[in-house]
Amino acid sequence: MRYNDSFHSCALSRRLLRAKQSIIALLAGVVLLLGANIRAATATNSPIVALGFDATNHLLLKADAKALYRSADGGRYWARIALPRGDGRIAAISTSARKAGRLYVGGPGLGILRSDDGGRHWRSLDKGLPTRNVVALAAHADEARTVYAYVAGQGIFRSQDDGLHWRLMDRGPREPILRFVHSNMPGSMQTGWLFAATSNGVARSMDCFCGWRRAGTLTGEVTAIAYDPRQPKDVYAATGKTLLLSTNGGEQWTSLNSPGPAITALLVTPDGTLYAGADGLLFRSDDRAKTWERVHD
Repeated sequence: MRYNDSFHSCALSRRLLRAKQSIIALLAGVVLLLGANIRAATATNSPIVALGFDATNHLLLKADAKALYRSADGGRYWARIALPRGDGRIAAISTSARKAGRLYVGGPGLGILRSDDGGRHWRSLDKGLPTRNVVALAAHADEARTVYAYVAGQGIFRSQDDGLHWRLMDRGPREPILRFVHSNMPGSMQTGWLFAATSNGVARSMDCFCGWRRAGTLTGEVTAIAYDPRQPKDVYAATGKTLLLSTNGGEQWTSLNSPGPAITALLVTPDGTLYAGADGLLFRSDDRAKTWERVHD
């Protein structure tokens, strides 16, 4: 009886071990499958149309035409941010430097959306806009409640109450605006400057809207624009695969080392990190474009 008991005990142990190994293998497969699905859901080969950074929560943001994503670890892992259903597409995102969690998203057909909690809840902000054909969007560099929007064929609108009401301020430069940023570069007659990437070069205007003028001698379509919040006179612009820097607010431009593919979005974070969206990929530079590293996306 003792022999049989020992035999059955060993057999049972072997069966339990095999069952345990099968369960472990099954769980490993599930984890791999979930990981693949998460990556498939969050990765995008579509062009990156906009980049943003929530400095308070240290969140990196990126968007293609149909989806918005956030990363809390510098781009290693991404989570999709749900947007209200609609037929529009994303063209711009902007964060407030003075309000934690404040995020604006805009685009043709989408109009303008605002979230005050990092993308958990959204509010439509179309009151006062002639159409939802929003092409560019920029939060004020210093004033928490001020935001600017460019509506194609209409002009630049400003809101000073968190986007609840809009007022037409200017028709914009001669060339259509593709992107723009608000900068607190010194020398403005009011509170700052707007730098616009247009279909033919970069244009700039004080935010008193006292007139637009060309920023340097760049020609051709400017596909992305950004400025360094630590040094507001430093403005970055891209014309396809060419990356340029102006250290005097757009008066002169110098070519920089480019990450390679055509650049569709630029961002400089408060610590000076430069990000470039290019051909559906994301790159970063910690040395003002001397070297680039692809961000795992």
